[in-house]
Amino acid sequence: SKEAVDIFRDRHRDITVVLLDMLMPKMSGKETYLEIKKIDPNLKVLFSSGFKQDERVEEVLQLGVQGFVQKPYTLQVLSKAIQQAIQSNDF
Repeated sequence: SKEAVDIFRDRHRDITVVLLDMLMPKMSGKETYLEIKKIDPNLKVLFSSGFKQDERVEEVLQLGVQGFVQKPYTLQVLSKAIQQAIQSNDF
């Protein structure tokens, strides 16, 4: 959302990975992703949704997102996804 972009703009030097939901208030997950990547093109981003992986998810994955985590997820699943995103060489 807009608030997330504002926070990221102020603190992006301290942030390595961002987890975005596909549906957020005021801005879609995709719009938020595009805005934060303008600030830091090297940022690692994961998406999450309660919906199954569909064409919207495929679309953001093609933009360069490091992964998708299906809700509900466990801490173990999220931790593994974050670790893989950090180790990824994709930008």
